[in-house]
Amino acid sequence: MAYLKAEDLKPGMVLKSDFINERGSLFLAEGTTLTIHMIKRILELKISYVSVVLDSDVKEVPHPHKTTYEIKTENFLKAYNNSNIVVRELFESVQSGRRLDLDGIRETVGVFIELIYDDENIVPKLQRIHMSDEYTFYHSINVSLLSMLIGKWLKMPVKELRKLGYTGVFHDIGKCKVPGEVLNKPDNLDEKEWNIMKKHPVYGYNILKKNNVISKDVLMGILMHHERQDGSGYPLGLKGGAIHTYGKIVAVADIFDAMMSDRVYRKKRPPFQVAEYIADRSFDSLDPYISRAFLKGISEFFVGNMVRLNDGRVGKVVYIYPNQPTKPVVLAEGEFLDFSKKSDVTVVEILGW
Repeated sequence: MAYLKAEDLKPGMVLKSDFINERGSLFLAEGTTLTIHMIKRILELKISYVSVVLDSDVKEVPHPHKTTYEIKTENFLKAYNNSNIVVRELFESVQSGRRLDLDGIRETVGVFIELIYDDENIVPKLQRIHMSDEYTFYHSINVSLLSMLIGKWLKMPVKELRKLGYTGVFHDIGKCKVPGEVLNKPDNLDEKEWNIMKKHPVYGYNILKKNNVISKDVLMGILMHHERQDGSGYPLGLKGGAIHTYGKIVAVADIFDAMMSDRVYRKKRPPFQVAEYIADRSFDSLDPYISRAFLKGISEFFVGNMVRLNDGRVGKVVYIYPNQPTKPVVLAEGEFLDFSKKSDVTVVEILGW
């Protein structure tokens, strides 16, 4: 890949690949149009080379070496693409009635565990990799990774993280038994269709129970990932302590990834709006302890990130209120914007470090 010297950057140039800072962290995402503020920040970070889309009359120079982030990104994408193949084969086995081969899933979850301990930038990578045309496969992988991250933030042992990873991968396996015209309908489901869709946790539970090698904890998590604290969930209408912890954790991961993804019937929502949604439900439908652990973990990722605002400005998250993890303070073009106070300005996109 060819690069341009940082001192030769001009406003309006477009990044050809993710821009990596000196700590090996994502600063700006591929496709970002550079502004004077961004270039100034790049120079302040003392980064020598940046990959951009160049005109033919601009001289490129070879990058001297791969950064730590680039190496980690390559490792992540390799693991992610391999897991997509494994999950696809799993779903196809269910659809065709073949025996389930779980060796690939065991290996995949083992790799995921290594990733969540080795790579501090998994969340932005997941945000970048969403593909609506293969949503079921990518969503299963993302929920698996996010569930294990939540378990890590809850200080659960590796043995439990592994089972959470299985629960995340399998949580929607029952959708294989839902008719395609219901599963892929671009409009709202009618009552009859919704009643069919609500059976997918039971379908998934029954499919995997026959396998006789899936632990009871994983089965309960699959069955209960749509149950809610206040009894408003399905398929059993359980409340509070009757819901398995794995089901509660996967519920949060499921909501976050679904709302952050483009679907045929709606566009993805801005990250702080999704976090706000989870926070608003942390004392009725979602478990407050798990929700708060998730919001705290996610907010620590947000601090230091560059963000795009709905008025077109680019700023940096400089502070998150400990008791209000969805209310950042953003520095944008010399102005501190405190989102704990009422404002018409909102964050619409996380650009990276």
